[in-house]
Amino acid sequence: MIECSHVYKRYKKSGKKALYDINLSVEQGEFIYIIGPTGSGKSTLIKILDAEEMPTKGEVKVAGIDLRKLRRSQIPLYRRNIGVVFQEYKLLPTKTVFENIAYSLEVINMKKDMIQKRVSEVLEIVGLRDRANSFPSELSGGQQQRIAIARAIANRPKVLIADEPTGNLDIQTSDGIMAVFERINEQYGTTILMVTHDITIVNKFLKRTVAIEHGHIVADLPGGGYVRHNL
Repeated sequence: MIECSHVYKRYKKSGKKALYDINLSVEQGEFIYIIGPTGSGKSTLIKILDAEEMPTKGEVKVAGIDLRKLRRSQIPLYRRNIGVVFQEYKLLPTKTVFENIAYSLEVINMKKDMIQKRVSEVLEIVGLRDRANSFPSELSGGQQQRIAIARAIANRPKVLIADEPTGNLDIQTSDGIMAVFERINEQYGTTILMVTHDITIVNKFLKRTVAIEHGHIVADLPGGGYVRHNL
C-alpha cells in the first residue's frame, strides 16, 4: 500500500535536511503510529505521502502510484486516495454538519442521491447521525473532530492520515476518537497512519509504532510493544 525506499528530503530554500534514508513498508489495512519529537521529520513524511512535497531522492509509492511520476495536474486526482484529519478541525463554520461532509463529495462531482446516502453512512460510523443539521459552533471539540473524520473518509480513501487528531482533546474524548479510527480500520480495511505525541494513547491502543528522530527511523515496533516515554 505504501512503499518508501531510501527517501531523502532537503529543502532548497533553507538547506534544511528533513529526512535521511527513510525505508518504510505499510500493508493494506495496517494501523500505524508515527511518533517523534517536534522537528523530527514526521510532518515532512506526511507531506510527501500527500504529495504536498516531493522527495529529494528515493522512491515513494502509494496505492501503486509512483509519486515521482505525478504531474502537478494529477495531484488532485491522486489525493482522492488519501483522507487527512488534522488537529484543528477545519470545518466550515457557516455550513451544517451535513453540508460540511457533502461539500467534500460535491467537489469530486458525486451525484446528489449518492451524497445523501454516503453522508448518512459516515455520520453513522462516527456516531453523530442525529447532528446532521447542527453547525460546528453547536458541537463539542470531540464532536467536531468526529465530523472532520467523517469528512475525511466520505469518498472512501485507501489511506487515512491523522495528524495529532487527539491533540486538543481530553483523555476520555480521545479514547472515543480512537474507537472511531479503529472502527474505520476494521470495517473498511482503511490503512491508517496516525502522527501523535500522545504516548498514553500509543500504549493504550497498541499498534505498530514507527519512531522518527532527526530525520531517521530509529525504531519500528510491532503492535503490542509498549513505547518508552523518552523514545
